[in-house]
Amino acid sequence: MRSGLPKELPIPFLRSEPSERMDETTYVCDCCGEEIVITIDISAGRDQDYVEDCPVCCNPMHISLHLDDEGNPDADCRAEQDRF
Repeated sequence: MRSGLPKELPIPFLRSEPSERMDETTYVCDCCGEEIVITIDISAGRDQDYVEDCPVCCNPMHISLHLDDEGNPDADCRAEQDRF
């Protein structure tokens, strides 16, 4: 096992077929509506919250990422700042 990785997460993350590596997921930008692909940093743990600028509209997005027991990601985003 590689050092620094959480022991409770399966490596590599797997979807339904064992041959598919799961190291990316998507969210839909709350401001522009574009689907954005993000890389999963498994070293940050099962529950992650961070701010990242949307690569399309450059608005800051609050990203919430959760990895379930099988390592399947669930990402959600919302605008970091209130819009008028």
